[in-house]
Amino acid sequence: MKNIGTYDPGMAAGFISSFEGCKLTAYKCAAGVWTIGYGHTQGVREGDTCMQDLAKAWLVDDIRETQLLLAHYVNVPVTQNEFIALVSLAFNVGVGALMKSKLLRKLNSGDREGAADEFLDFDLAGGKKVAGLTRRRKAEHDLFLKD
Repeated sequence: MKNIGTYDPGMAAGFISSFEGCKLTAYKCAAGVWTIGYGHTQGVREGDTCMQDLAKAWLVDDIRETQLLLAHYVNVPVTQNEFIALVSLAFNVGVGALMKSKLLRKLNSGDREGAADEFLDFDLAGGKKVAGLTRRRKAEHDLFLKD
């Protein structure tokens, strides 16, 4: 187990990209934010395009940023699988939502199984269950518990 900030952010890229998908032309996400590549939002405007290599580079950079922010709030060592699951969740819902969550409180208190179960509560968008989020949260939950 290592501190969450010491893992290679590239390790989470494959898992996250399998749920994010990649669009090389800017689009508005469900929250109405201009997005491109694998969920990249920083500085994106209508009409923007990118190449696949740039989308991958943005993904790793965005994961690194998420990881660095998350490292301030995860106070216990985590396994590689826990790292990937946590970063995937924070990448998708934002570090702000995770830092105030029961999941983080349980993890930091040593209740790993309780923390894992909390992943399943992050499957709403606009107050409604979303099947894609339910699948993603179940995959994060299962990965978090995997040895």
